Amino acid sequence: MSDPSTTPRPPDFELVLASLLGGVIVFSADDRISFVNPSAELMLQRSGSVLVGQPASALDVTMPWLAELLKHSKSGPESSVRTEGHIGGRAGTDVVAVASAVRDRAGRTDGTVIVLHDLGSRQWLYDDELARTRLAELDVLVSRIAHELNNPLAGIRGAAQMLGSKLSERPELARYGEMIVRQADRMAQLIKGLLSLEAPPPEMEALNIHRVLNDVILLAQTEAEARGVQITTTFDPSLPEVRGNNDQLQQLFLNLLKNAIAACPVGKGHITVSTRMEHRFYVETPSERVRYIVVEIVDNGPGLDEETRAHMFTPFFSRRVGGSGLGLAIAHNIATAHKGRLAADNADTGGARLRLALPVADVRRGTQASEAG
Repeated sequence: MSDPSTTPRPPDFELVLASLLGGVIVFSADDRISFVNPSAELMLQRSGSVLVGQPASALDVTMPWLAELLKHSKSGPESSVRTEGHIGGRAGTDVVAVASAVRDRAGRTDGTVIVLHDLGSRQWLYDDELARTRLAELDVLVSRIAHELNNPLAGIRGAAQMLGSKLSERPELARYGEMIVRQADRMAQLIKGLLSLEAPPPEMEALNIHRVLNDVILLAQTEAEARGVQITTTFDPSLPEVRGNNDQLQQLFLNLLKNAIAACPVGKGHITVSTRMEHRFYVETPSERVRYIVVEIVDNGPGLDEETRAHMFTPFFSRRVGGSGLGLAIAHNIATAHKGRLAADNADTGGARLRLALPVADVRRGTQASEAG
């Protein structure tokens, strides 16, 4: 999710722009709130229409460092004052706050402008763009190799089948031909997975994310029951539709669920699939505002070590015996094609948590985007 708008346009222009457009709060000369933009409303979790006209002290609970920042911005010789702080409670937002005094021609303070930048979102965007660049380069390499392997592999398989038929009267030798065919088929499946990393952009439509998830859970149920893993759901029924491709999203979530099932302890496994609206950020451009929904899949397995977190979306990286290391790489590429973001960390309960943010279908356009709160 990131990208400045030039031609050729790198992926995800909207998110880089969103990271640059911070929250803005304007105070009058007597430190009363006179303006709050939509980004600041999201950070504060309060409506601008309620805050406008209130004294700065109305924000003391959520921004206890604000009074000191306002004081320094008006009394110091600097054109602006910068600090880092926290907005809200434990689940709040870490921000960089830059305060600039607005002065009249006589040098008297006529007000103060504070710009807030979400530290978490900026690092989130930077890490994601770096990972995307590396994966894009790797995808080109492995896809070229996959194309080159296809033809000789088909020849090996054909020769092995012919050898097996010639040796049908000597079972002790014929089985070697059968083994070659089986291994050739296995390699063909790996190559198919590699080629899917280079799949063309999907055709998008408005989708009910819960229908997609319910279909995937049904597909994964047999494997989950065989390992004694229980899958429960916590869905927000009020979520809007997302822009997506049904087949690709099913593949993405099925890969994530299979990975979670394999990580769970046999007979005692538990996976929670939940959905919610993303309220921490949105993407706003001059023409539209894009909001996101979040799907989380949390298991009760051993969790992720640092190496796994760093490389789990890289092709061929796998901690599982017999794993190809392609499932999560393919899921990550599908998320990227949907202008979404797939990330992983450890849940508070100790297991792994996979989180996918997807853009919703009801994009607001024009001036309505800048006026909505």
